[in-house]
Order: sequence, then C-alpha cells, then structure tokens
Amino acid sequence: MRIIMITLITLCALPSLAQETSLKTLDFFVGEWSLITTGTQPDGSLVKGKARSKVKYILDGHAIEDDYYDLNENGDVVFRGISIRSYNRNTKRFQIVWVMPGVKGITDIDAEWKDGKLVSTGKGYDGYGEFLERFEYYDITKDTYKFKMDRSYDGGNHWIENFSRIEAKRVK
Repeated sequence: MRIIMITLITLCALPSLAQETSLKTLDFFVGEWSLITTGTQPDGSLVKGKARSKVKYILDGHAIEDDYYDLNENGDVVFRGISIRSYNRNTKRFQIVWVMPGVKGITDIDAEWKDGKLVSTGKGYDGYGEFLERFEYYDITKDTYKFKMDRSYDGGNHWIENFSRIEAKRVK
C-alpha cells in the first residue's frame, strides 16, 4: 500500500515539476526592464518611445506575469498591457495571453525555443480588426534582450514588418 501511495504522489507531482522546469527557461524575463520602443503603425508611420516592464512569477511558480507600461516624454504611463506566460507540457510549447486594459484587444500566443530565440506566433484583435503576429525575442543575455514583431491584418497576405521593436535593459 505504501508503494502505491508513493507512486500516486509522484505521478501527481510530475506535471507540476514539468511545468516549473520548462518555465524556468524564461527566467531571464524576471525582473524590471527599461525599454526603448519603435513601432510601425498600420498607416506606415513610425512611433518611437520608452517603456518599462515588471516581470514576476505568479500562481505558485506556474506562470509568469509581465506588466508593461508605455511612457510619455515626462515618464508618465500612457498605456498598459499585461501578458501571462505558461508552459503546456502536452504541446511542449509556451502559451501566452496579452491583454491591454482599457483598450479593445487581446492576443493568444504560442511560443517555443528555436536556435536560441523565443519564437512566437499569435492571433488576436485590436481597434484595427483581427490580426496575425509573428515575433521573436533574441540576443538574450542576463541583462538585455531584443524583440521584433510583424503583424498582418489581412490573414497573412501582407505583413507590417517591424510593427513593434524593443531593446530591453535590466534595471539594477
């Protein structure tokens, strides 16, 4: 009976262990970041700015929360977003949801590691309509990373390249 109980406890703990182990590959995100942003609007105009992000583990280490803040030239918050990252042990991929409080829109994102980059695809909607996204985190070090994203509002026929670019530096 004791062997059966130990086996059951171990089997119940394995999914949790797999979740935590795989999610740990995203440890580089955890902390506070200063961000330089560049975005290409659907009309083709460029918008440059600054942002910050605060990233932490939540849900007993089973997910990562990333609070994102766009800042104006005075350092005041003008836009907020939040992503929740988790790992799906069945698909062996990361699941990410991006939400923009106070703004119509949400993105459902799927990600995996490829060649040292966190490569993602997503679909969602915003004030311009439904979209597809493809993006990656790259040049990742302990204290820096880069991000680039392309977006399509016509089902992938035409892409707005460099829809969003970020250069991140850890706040010490």
